[in-house]
Amino acid sequence: MMDVHKNFSILLKHILEHSFDEIFIADALGNILYTSQTTEKMFGIPYKPKTLQNIFDLEKSGVFSPSVIANVLRSGRKETLIQETIHNRKTIISGYPIHDDDGILIGALSFSRDITEFEYLKNENEQVAKAVQLYKKEIEKLKKQAISTLFPNHEKMGKVLDVISKITDLDVTVLLVGESGVGKNRIARMIHEMSKRSIQPFIEVNCGAIPESLIESELFGYEEGAFTGAKKGGKPGYFEAAGGGTLILDEIGELPMNLQVKLLSVLQNKSLMRIGGSKSVQVTCRIICATNQNLEELIHAKQFREDLYYRINIVKIIIPPLRERREEIISLIFDITKEMNKKYAMNKRFTPAMLAWIGQQEWKGNIRELRNFIEKAVITSSDEEIDLEMNGEDFAQISGKKVEETTLQQYMEAIEKEFIMRMYQKYPSSIKLAEKLNISQSTANRKIQKYIEER
Repeated sequence: MMDVHKNFSILLKHILEHSFDEIFIADALGNILYTSQTTEKMFGIPYKPKTLQNIFDLEKSGVFSPSVIANVLRSGRKETLIQETIHNRKTIISGYPIHDDDGILIGALSFSRDITEFEYLKNENEQVAKAVQLYKKEIEKLKKQAISTLFPNHEKMGKVLDVISKITDLDVTVLLVGESGVGKNRIARMIHEMSKRSIQPFIEVNCGAIPESLIESELFGYEEGAFTGAKKGGKPGYFEAAGGGTLILDEIGELPMNLQVKLLSVLQNKSLMRIGGSKSVQVTCRIICATNQNLEELIHAKQFREDLYYRINIVKIIIPPLRERREEIISLIFDITKEMNKKYAMNKRFTPAMLAWIGQQEWKGNIRELRNFIEKAVITSSDEEIDLEMNGEDFAQISGKKVEETTLQQYMEAIEKEFIMRMYQKYPSSIKLAEKLNISQSTANRKIQKYIEER
């Protein structure tokens, strides 16, 4: 029997000594009966097994403020608190009353766990999380600034650009809606190039331009022997070719009904099956759909699936027509002219009068019509400077528009507006703008209010 008690005492001693927590045991008067050997390191209390110390005295001296065991002895109930030791260690301490078989309080014990490192890591993680949020906001701000250079000072595109900056790195399907020629493909490419997918392929597919007999194999691919004329080894479709990049399905309203079902399956399951195949192929690309049609009307006419519409309409971006973005026209003229000069190895430019006249037109065909007009003008004009007066008849034939005279003030304002808007992008304050243009700050303010703030 003695051996059992002896073995139990040895076992208990080892449990106490090797416990992960610091252990205090005190009697009903607060005299410490046992403390772990590491107590001095944590609490600054010398480890003296043979010398009784009193927990109430240690509390009065400030070693514990308060003492969990003292609280337990006072209340007779369990106590838990977090406190900092005199060695600047943060601990979580739980104290428990000890009762005899008759329910009389005979002492208390506590378990203390050092959470200093945990708290440090927690604070570090919180700081990192805050930094990540700041970086995300800064990245979003930079994205907005990058986008705004493509659409300088354009009020109507503001909401569009704000949405674009938020979704570039989100794996969501986007629906671009707008008239023919408004630049839906341009917006799609912008979303792609500003996302983490930018190093992956960007593939454009016009659903209305591919014959119905071929579009299924072009989109979904096929296996060898799937049909007469199928290539040896089969062929991946556009979904596979896009890889982890972006696939834009332009004129989505032209997609045949039977393929709308397959597209819905791709969007829902992120996988497809090639024609004649038996294995599922994972789809990892982002899908952007674009249309100049009213899909709601097509749904009512039973020409477009309602369930597919809701699946592609997660983020809908409505792109306004060019006639509602007149302040963008002058910038587009410069950009397109630069592009055409590079394409045809020329050095053409428009006179202020010509710029003013172009900016006054409706351009019902939007950017596509404007691009075609500028390309023809660059190709057919005889001189490097393309002027309204000397080319009036040619432009009337090219554009089908009536060429009208414009005043000196009109075309000078058109040039000044474009110049001020571009310079303000680089020097976004009246002080910097005035200094750069060598004008007074009051004059710079008037120009900013006239061309930028009052649009």
